[in-house]
Amino acid sequence: MLSAIIILCTIMFILVAASFYFYQVGVARAEKDFLEGNPDLAANADVEDPFAGSKEWWSAQRFESWSQVSEDGLKLHAYYLPAKTGTDRTVILAHGYSGHAEQMSSFAQIYHEDFGYNVLLPDARGHGLSEGHYIGFGWPERKDIVKWIRLVMERTGANAQIVLHGVSMGAATVMMASGEPLPPNVKAIIEDCGYTSVRDQLRYQLKRMYRLPAFPLLQTTSLLTKLRAGYFFGEASA
Repeated sequence: MLSAIIILCTIMFILVAASFYFYQVGVARAEKDFLEGNPDLAANADVEDPFAGSKEWWSAQRFESWSQVSEDGLKLHAYYLPAKTGTDRTVILAHGYSGHAEQMSSFAQIYHEDFGYNVLLPDARGHGLSEGHYIGFGWPERKDIVKWIRLVMERTGANAQIVLHGVSMGAATVMMASGEPLPPNVKAIIEDCGYTSVRDQLRYQLKRMYRLPAFPLLQTTSLLTKLRAGYFFGEASA
């Protein structure tokens, strides 16, 4: 009987320790060294660098700093660049996992220079200059996007025409935002390589990176994430 209790306690300890590890690796705001050399992120050799030239363009712009407070009290930051000619058209660009607003510079350059849009580039919570100790994989960020939409309407007028454009986690974010009661000012939503849900994404990465089954680690880490970040992995679904 005693040995069974010891074995059970040992298993529970391992599960708790593993959950904290995977929370720190995947959810907590921290350097994500595992992204370096990740084959899922590698471009084919014949694909042109999408950021070529955009970094110099970014450095030459005079961005306005916008800020707002999220529903749960985080101070969020964004870069705003008005169009060269006055317009009511604005694009809100959402960056990817463990990134920052500047990584959307190539898209910002196209929208600003070629299409004549105002451009708003938020740093997602837990990224860049925005506050936050965790990454929401698009779920809490969807509500932040709704607030950015409202701020654009306040600043540019009631006739604002808004496009949401996200890449990777940003794509999941704008898809999740599409499920909210958005104003008719949002005219289009573009998602580029988003994912179905956090649960599906992390199940895949557990198998690919660690050769581990999803059960029970996914469930225990999801519970820890609910306690520390306010959401279950299954909730965060596009």
